[in-house]
Amino acid sequence: MILGVGTDILLIDRLRRNPEDLAENSPFLRKTYTPAEQQAAQARPDPILFFSTRFAGKEAVFKALGSDDSQIRLDQIEILNRADGQPQVTLYGRMKELAEAKGVNSIHISLSYDTDYAIAFVVASSEEQVTRNKERGTSFELQVFK
Repeated sequence: MILGVGTDILLIDRLRRNPEDLAENSPFLRKTYTPAEQQAAQARPDPILFFSTRFAGKEAVFKALGSDDSQIRLDQIEILNRADGQPQVTLYGRMKELAEAKGVNSIHISLSYDTDYAIAFVVASSEEQVTRNKERGTSFELQVFK
């Protein structure tokens, strides 16, 4: 069952105009991206595009879970690619607790960008929907809680 939907759009130039925010060990970088995300971004030809889509994705996850908790940091949401290239969301800390309390055990995410904008769309769902889809042979797991 769908429990939440979130979307976000980001003007990529917001990150390009502030390169100090993405400098190694900057407060913004540490509070927003996990070490694994930072490493994945640096392996890309244009790390800003990776950071931009992940930022939009984190905001979309936050919205899909419907939180107004100021204790949650964006680095509690990790978005990395699986071996097949699909983005996968992993939740930590308070974000994981929030998802579990709401019955969310699967988060499906789509990320994209164009010249000026990065966009993300998220659907948070429960086991009930995953089970029905598996019975029809149409489901695959994207969510990992640690």
